[in-house]
Amino acid sequence: MQVTSMLSAGYLEPMMQDVSKVQNVSRVQEIDDDKKAREQEILAEEQSLKAKLGNSAQVHTVYHYSLGTDGRRYITGASVTMKGTEEELNRVSGGIATEDINSKEQEDSKKTDDTQNIIKSEAEKREARKEDEKAEDEKDAQVQEMKDIEREVIAHEAAHQAAAGELGGGVSYTYTEGPDGKSYITGGEVPIRLKQGSTPEETLRNMQQVQRAASAPADPSGQDRQVAAKAAAIAAKARSEITREKTDTEELTATVAKGTPIFEAVNQEEEQQDPSKDGVLSVLAAVKELQIQSLIPAA
Repeated sequence: MQVTSMLSAGYLEPMMQDVSKVQNVSRVQEIDDDKKAREQEILAEEQSLKAKLGNSAQVHTVYHYSLGTDGRRYITGASVTMKGTEEELNRVSGGIATEDINSKEQEDSKKTDDTQNIIKSEAEKREARKEDEKAEDEKDAQVQEMKDIEREVIAHEAAHQAAAGELGGGVSYTYTEGPDGKSYITGGEVPIRLKQGSTPEETLRNMQQVQRAASAPADPSGQDRQVAAKAAAIAAKARSEITREKTDTEELTATVAKGTPIFEAVNQEEEQQDPSKDGVLSVLAAVKELQIQSLIPAA
C-alpha cells in the first residue's frame, strides 16, 4: 500500500520575491527568518512521519523550494511517499492512499460495468419479450387454424350423415392436441353402405342415395369421390339389368301375340281327324292349349 503526504508551509510560493517591496533590511531579514522556520517545520514533520512508520516502510520525499530575499532556496513544501503495510500506514494521518485512489477508480469502473450490464440485460429482456410475443402470436394463429379445421370437419361429416339416411352410420372423429394443450377435431368419417337391393330397381335407388351422400359436402374429399364413383358403377349395372329385363318381357309378349293362329290350326286339325280318334285329339288340343298359355305373361 502507498500513501502520499503533502507537507506545506507556504507551499508553491513564488520563486522570486520583489525585493523592491521590502521597506528595510530588518523586514528582509524577517522574511528570510520566516522561511527558515518553515523549512525546519517541514523537515521536522517529515522526520515525524518516518518515525511513525518505522524502519520497515519505504519513504521517498520530494521537496518544493522558493527563493528567499537573500538568494537562497528554502524548503517550502514536500511530498512524502510512503510504502508499507496497512497497519504501518494507518499510524500516519493526512495522507492520500494510492490504494484508495485505485479503489475509487475500480469502483467507478465497476459502476460503469454495472451500468453497461444493466443496459445489456434490459436489451436482452426486451428481445426476450419480443420473442415471447412472437411465439404467443404463432401459438394463437395455430389454435385459431385448428378451430377452423374443427368447424369444417364437423360440417363436412354432418352433410354426409344427413344425405346418407339409413345407409349411413355414426360419425367418428380424429383428434389432435393443439399448442394450448386442448384437443381439436382434425378428421372424421361417416360409413356409407353400398347396399344391394332385392331388385335392380332397389339397387339403383340405393346407389343414387350413396352418390348424393358422398357428394353432399361443399368440398368432397378424394375418398368421397371414390365412393361416389363406385356407387355410380353399381348404379349403371343396375340400369343395364333393368333395361335387359324390360327388353326380354317385350320380346316374350310379341311372341305370344304372333302365336294366336295356333288355335285355328288346332281347330282345323280337329276337323280333319278321324272321328274315331276324338279322345286323342281332345288330349292333344288340351296339351297345346296349356303350352300356349304358359307363354302368356301374368297380368
